[in-house]
Amino acid sequence: MFRIRNISSISNPAFIVLALFLLINQKSGAQDVSFSQVYSSPLYLSPSFAGFTSGGRVALNYRDQWPGISNTFRTFAASYDEYFGNYNSGLGLLFMRDDQGGGQLVTQNLGIVYAYELAVTENIFVRPGLQFKYAERKIDPSRLSQVGPDGEVFPWINAEFPIEQYHKLDATASAMVYNDYFWLGATFDHLVKNDIGFTDVESDIPMKTVAFGGAKWVYQKPSRFRDEQSATLAFMYRRQLDFQQLDIGAYWYANPIEVGIWYRGIPGVSSESLVNNDAIIFSLGINLGPVHFAYSYDLTISGLAGYSGGSNEFSLIYRFNRSPVVNIPRGPIPCSEPGTGMGEKGSNHRPQRRTLF
Repeated sequence: MFRIRNISSISNPAFIVLALFLLINQKSGAQDVSFSQVYSSPLYLSPSFAGFTSGGRVALNYRDQWPGISNTFRTFAASYDEYFGNYNSGLGLLFMRDDQGGGQLVTQNLGIVYAYELAVTENIFVRPGLQFKYAERKIDPSRLSQVGPDGEVFPWINAEFPIEQYHKLDATASAMVYNDYFWLGATFDHLVKNDIGFTDVESDIPMKTVAFGGAKWVYQKPSRFRDEQSATLAFMYRRQLDFQQLDIGAYWYANPIEVGIWYRGIPGVSSESLVNNDAIIFSLGINLGPVHFAYSYDLTISGLAGYSGGSNEFSLIYRFNRSPVVNIPRGPIPCSEPGTGMGEKGSNHRPQRRTLF
């Protein structure tokens, strides 16, 4: 396998820190991308969010991680989903591309997502979801570099090596329960055992488990003459083999502005022998009719602080074919228009709900 030579003699601290991070990441198995704007990439977070809208929805996400270090991690995601009221179902498509090292290692996924909505009571709903996806992962040796004893970077000598790649099928399952003021869910990704290595040594991608949820406090209810104002507490915990991470934060919403602050890490808990103290995340979103745009910045507080340049993330959500009914509660989940008829106008959006009790 490709390796960096004479790393101990390299004088660039940022490169050393990045190299150590990549070596640890390789040892522990591949880790999935994590967006800072958790709920701006709903289908990636959980298949249960498919059709969690009153019409159609297109979401675009772009993440540039550690721009202070050249050729690190860039991720793009695009999704489309829609709710089909006659079937109590949501259906969507999700595409994702993760580029590591300026094209040295590229992972792409294309999946179909399905969710079914079930009313447990008049005000509590459950949404199981599934995703089946096609995955492609490839490494391009011609883009790799060597580092000399003096820290000088050279193109990879054996650039004639062919591009290596694999194609696999994978699956994701999820479930979520929610009402007007809270939500709680879990996602289980990589249910199909796949070898993602490029050597003869088997390297299976570990299953990822995600727990997410939150609660919302509406201190000014929407009416004919004023918009909703609310505060929301939310979290996302994910575990993948020995790696674990917690994102916890709060949103404040006053139409058309949504402001958020999050902490990423688990104080006092080490992950892969490293202190799990990653970043403070600041986000700002704006709603303009059917369009929601948001920007977030990760302020690095780990050992990469001062070298990484943080992380920049952009998201754009466009909703169309929405219900003409006005003054519908926004629901509890940030960056989302539930369109689930929560509250008194439920029958306007879910005419054929099925109730267990």
